[in-house]
Amino acid sequence: MMHRKVILLGLLFAFASVDAIAQKIAKETIVSEGKKRTYYIYVPKSVQPASPVPLVVLLHGSSHVGLSLAEKWNNLAEKEGVIIVAPDSAESSHWSVPGDGPAFLHELVESLKTKYPINAKKVYLFGHSGGAVFALLMSLYESEYFAATAIHAGALYPEATFLIDLAKRKTPIQIQVGAVDEFFPVTTVRATRDLLNTHGFAVQLIEMPGHNHWYYDLAPKINQAAWEFLKTQELAGEPHFEEYKFRSEGRTSKEATEQYNRGLERHRVGDTAGAIAAYTRAIELDRKYADAYNNRGVAYLTQKDYAAAVADFTRSIELAPSDAAYNNRGSILFSQQKTEEAIADFTEGIKLKPSAEGYANRGVAYQQTSRDALALADCEHAIELNPKFGRAYVLRGLLLLKSGQDAAAWKDFDKGFQLDASLHAEFDPMIKQLRPNQ
Repeated sequence: MMHRKVILLGLLFAFASVDAIAQKIAKETIVSEGKKRTYYIYVPKSVQPASPVPLVVLLHGSSHVGLSLAEKWNNLAEKEGVIIVAPDSAESSHWSVPGDGPAFLHELVESLKTKYPINAKKVYLFGHSGGAVFALLMSLYESEYFAATAIHAGALYPEATFLIDLAKRKTPIQIQVGAVDEFFPVTTVRATRDLLNTHGFAVQLIEMPGHNHWYYDLAPKINQAAWEFLKTQELAGEPHFEEYKFRSEGRTSKEATEQYNRGLERHRVGDTAGAIAAYTRAIELDRKYADAYNNRGVAYLTQKDYAAAVADFTRSIELAPSDAAYNNRGSILFSQQKTEEAIADFTEGIKLKPSAEGYANRGVAYQQTSRDALALADCEHAIELNPKFGRAYVLRGLLLLKSGQDAAAWKDFDKGFQLDASLHAEFDPMIKQLRPNQ
């Protein structure tokens, strides 16, 4: 990565008119690395050019955009007189180094300093989920630039722990996590806290009883707690941005590929433990091997280790979003009766690569929540994509039977069972329940 400097033209610069942008979230763009990047900014009406105020950089969750956080923070920003900025990641599905930072965040913050009265010693980070993980990374890369960090639902992945030694300053960090978070279990988050604290940090952990991964309904409470922590933190001196030269992304090494292929072979012959060991070795050799995470997740699923499987599917999605990883994670969420989250995953998978399996999975989830019209449409999409997918015919048959269209339903059952006779064991009891006398 080339070294860059942001050049400030003159010491006496004019701030943008505060009144013109107050009380609304503005969508703006900045060019970084030759690419136009979008961000959302909110400036309270109380902000005055002569009185610098804090800036909170908001990092959204995976498969969202900056607006999803800006909308949840703007009321607090107005009340507290703090500017918020919420950039979009380069790929909405995840945040990446170096594509989204540290350099991009630095360029964004420095550009805002030329327009608004920002206290350079009080630039903070807040992140949720994928954005929370990225905020932790930025806290280590740029410990002398960001004054403090608060996150909801995030932890350090094992392959990132080496960054702790990069931090020249022990960035103040607060972590909030739900006690039943399905993506970042409390035990995992505690491990991050303990690891950082053993290296001299003083991480504040808030565990929220009964709360899961979903941020948005509890956003006012979460944001207030984050702000109460952040506002007390300030850099002792002027901010220092550390520049890094990142190695260009290369192909997966030969050794990692060999281990991955060994995992596939072990998987085929039913040696699940051997497959997990091989996939793990591939990941150790290449920490960004998304397929290895996904396949290890499938192996964990075979062992009914659902927490480990979800963690691997989540990591695979963050590295290289795929329909397989979304569908796999969605299936676990659905089995855990987290239907809306499962539907969201199935939908993301369909966006990446429409498949008969993806539509059928979402159709079942829609049916479970009595959205039969949507379920029927998904079954029809599945059949269009794969006319030989027996499960889609049987699922559509159940929906038709439920709506009283018996003749069409039995036609679908006949077709589905003809294509896949093994479906009888799963679906005959359901058909019998709807039509006891047939």
